[in-house]
Amino acid sequence: MTRARGLTLRTKLLISFAGVGLLVIALLLVGNQIMRDAATRLEVAITAQVRPLARLNRLQSQISRIRVLEIELPRLTDLFAVSDQLELLGAERAAFDRDIVPFIAELKAQQPSEAASLDEHWRRYQSDLQNAARLANLMQLDAVQRISTFESAGRFKTISRTLKQLAESTELSANEALKRAESQQAYQRLLFSATSAVGLLVLAMWFALLARSVTDRVSRLRDAATVIAEGGHAGAVELPIAVVGTDELADLGAAFNAMQAKINAREQALRSAHDELESRVASRTHELHRANERLVHQAQYDGLTHLPNRMLALDRLSQAILAAQRHANHVVLIFLDLDDFKKVNDTLGHGAGDALLVQASQRLRHAVRADDTVARHGGDEFLVILGGLKSLEDAEAVAEKIVQTFAPSFDLDGSEVVVTPSMGLAVYPDDGDNPSMLLRNADLAMYDAKDAGRNTYRYFNQQVHDSSVRRLAIERQLRGAVQRNEFELVYQPLVSTSTLEVRGAEALLRWRSPIDGVVAPEHFIAVAEHTGLIVEIGEWVLRTACAQLAMWRELGWTSFGVAVNVSPRQFRGDSLLATVRECLSANELPPGFLQIEVTEGLLIRNQPEVRETLVALSEMGVRLAMDDFGTGYSSLSYLKRFPFDALKIDREFVRDVASDPDDRALVTAAIRMGRGLGLSVTAEGVETEEQLAFLAEQECDIVQGHLFSEPLPASEFAARWLVREMVRV
Repeated sequence: MTRARGLTLRTKLLISFAGVGLLVIALLLVGNQIMRDAATRLEVAITAQVRPLARLNRLQSQISRIRVLEIELPRLTDLFAVSDQLELLGAERAAFDRDIVPFIAELKAQQPSEAASLDEHWRRYQSDLQNAARLANLMQLDAVQRISTFESAGRFKTISRTLKQLAESTELSANEALKRAESQQAYQRLLFSATSAVGLLVLAMWFALLARSVTDRVSRLRDAATVIAEGGHAGAVELPIAVVGTDELADLGAAFNAMQAKINAREQALRSAHDELESRVASRTHELHRANERLVHQAQYDGLTHLPNRMLALDRLSQAILAAQRHANHVVLIFLDLDDFKKVNDTLGHGAGDALLVQASQRLRHAVRADDTVARHGGDEFLVILGGLKSLEDAEAVAEKIVQTFAPSFDLDGSEVVVTPSMGLAVYPDDGDNPSMLLRNADLAMYDAKDAGRNTYRYFNQQVHDSSVRRLAIERQLRGAVQRNEFELVYQPLVSTSTLEVRGAEALLRWRSPIDGVVAPEHFIAVAEHTGLIVEIGEWVLRTACAQLAMWRELGWTSFGVAVNVSPRQFRGDSLLATVRECLSANELPPGFLQIEVTEGLLIRNQPEVRETLVALSEMGVRLAMDDFGTGYSSLSYLKRFPFDALKIDREFVRDVASDPDDRALVTAAIRMGRGLGLSVTAEGVETEEQLAFLAEQECDIVQGHLFSEPLPASEFAARWLVREMVRV
């Protein structure tokens, strides 16, 4: 009996000590959690007040910087410094507006009167700043000073004072919250101490009751151990247990050990199989997840720029349209095409083209809002989706920012390249209610932007649609027009100002469409340029004009030449030089009787290639003329850098030369400049005797216009002018 009681007590004490340890650990964990909760609440209380206070301090700092920039503005005397100061002021004002608007919205819920006052004074202050900026742009700095001193100063003080009062109020609330948190933390400490005391008391009571409960629990444990040994469940027991003696505790220990041996064997086998299966499943799942992610990314993103591709962009556009339907706002789709991208590929290689696309995509991402979508449509085309717009002015601001973002040159492995964007904008729901319609209309508007001179943006409208339909119809008719002999040349005389003798003729293109009749050049030349058909048409013009000049020379009219306009597209490659050589050789024409006329816009595109071609033509003996002088990018450097023989003053300046002093001054300067550079000067659009008299007085060399003759077919031109010249001789 004594031996059995001793063994039973020893085993029970071991179990009791384990229970005591668990209880102590539980008390420690609970106490620690109580302390951590109290500390967390204290930290949350501090943070919840410090952040609004920091926000108010930041707003005070921002409004102070705006005021400093405003005060300094009228002190500046340099236009460029004023412009820079206005840019800084605009940036600070925009940043403050982005911060103050949500702040006012939050303030309305707590202090509606303060929020209304702050909103009203900020809007008035903004109005003052806008007026000051407008006057500063006009360099009316005294007016800016008056606004700053007598109008905006009070509003600034009110805004600053309001923010300061709110900061003081917030700081007071922060101090009160801190005190409450500290008080609550002290209470938690007291609660933990009391809990610990109760735990110790419970432990003491547990040990007091232990002696009384040993005998009964030993019998229950022996019965439970026997059941477990025969196939029951043991639970968490420290094994193997020491088997001492032959009493009931020895039987219990043997039963536990036998049971645990079986359980261990089973669990070990099951654990090994389970671990292996888990490992295989995890590995396979991970591989499938990675493969799925790669497939999804490849299907939805562009591999070069890592932007969403066309498919994902259209999906996001659909989502933006659904959101716009729910919230009754606008979605704007921007279709962007890089101007002259093909030229970069042709001159620097496809590697440089890819680098340009990557840099362009990065600039686009930085030019739009974080929640806007920038996608690559394909080639050098990009899509920008602007959702949730209340005003279309926001879309215009983004488009203008994109133009500004593309203004700096791109560095392509040491080559500085300027590439500009042409953008078309389509608006939901005005221009379409589904992605495909918006995409089509934005594409059409983009071509309208290119026709407008590139590096700009255009909205889609009915005129753009009609123009697109008309352009497509013209394009269809133009294809094969040369083979169908639908083109003809008419000739306008180039007359000597001093002798009124015909010195030559300009060959002008006319198209007699079997569907639309006579189509003016301004209606089909741009389409031919865009489609590349102008190269074939231009070659036909050169060959026809040279052949006609050769016929006139065979008839004895050998004293004059012919002028031909050449498209910028014809300067790509060596085809123009080959065509000119062939025309001169086949018709046995002296090169000096052929004059090639180019517009100023050609000279700023790919200058090395253009200059090389012009120099080759000049060395061949062909005369070169700058056409429409004064309407584009004219500069003395172009006239000096390129081997021109003549310049032609645009009719826009000649039209009012008899009545407009400014036009007279411009034409006089152009004539003197041309003659000073050794160039022959031609005035276009001469229609009155007064214009002719003025040009003759200024010693303009050649005149051209309806005063002498409208453009005539070759036969009428010969009958009207060449026969008369022969008779005069």
